[in-house]
Amino acid sequence: MARGSAKDLRLELDPMKIFSLGGYGTGKSVFASTFPTPGFVFDFDQRIKTYRGKDFDYCTVPMTGQGWVEYEKHHRDVCKEAKEGKLETVIIDSVTSMTDTAMERALMLDPKRSSEGGPIWNVHYQIVKNLMEPKLHAVLSLPCNVIIIGHWNIKTDQKTGNIISIDPMLTGQLSVKVPGYFDEVYAHFTGMKEGKERFYFRTVPMQMYKARSTVSGPNRLLPDEIDNNYEALMLHVRKAVENDKSAG
Repeated sequence: MARGSAKDLRLELDPMKIFSLGGYGTGKSVFASTFPTPGFVFDFDQRIKTYRGKDFDYCTVPMTGQGWVEYEKHHRDVCKEAKEGKLETVIIDSVTSMTDTAMERALMLDPKRSSEGGPIWNVHYQIVKNLMEPKLHAVLSLPCNVIIIGHWNIKTDQKTGNIISIDPMLTGQLSVKVPGYFDEVYAHFTGMKEGKERFYFRTVPMQMYKARSTVSGPNRLLPDEIDNNYEALMLHVRKAVENDKSAG
């Protein structure tokens, strides 16, 4: 293990590893579809038509225990292709439905149920964690762009209606751990600009929406808001890399 100095670290134009979070209909899949191809989509949400006309192969994964088994086979093949340099982008759409599919597999592996008929927290949720984490780590280690799409879980106070927290819609500890796997966590929104609906993402936190960007860093090298496509993002990333080299 070599010793280094953080003074020597510089931004590089590495493949992007992005956790893309937002509500339904905020353009997350559209954003992912603009990334370089050839690519592959793990279609857990059953919405592959968003990618139609693009050079993406895909597998649509049923939300069943057997669906998870089939996904594992495709996962191995896709990782092999990406390591061989055959893929520019790998997408999981979405990790929310991926979690639900992993739970169906957990219930198949251990059919015990709680008194209410659902999963047992310290049994099935641990199985889900054990199923999910190695798959996500394997995908994030691939030498290509990786976009993992997720949804917000907005918790409110039942008495006041006030928002208590906004976190990724994932099982147990995964809602905290999975965002930590990423340097880039983007929060997607819609709004109006010049009388037209605009799709964009944020690279910094806003209210309880937790976004962040290692590329942007404490010097805010990226804009706080960027239009919802790959070219717009990379225009700013390239400028950030150039500015970082100049500063060095």
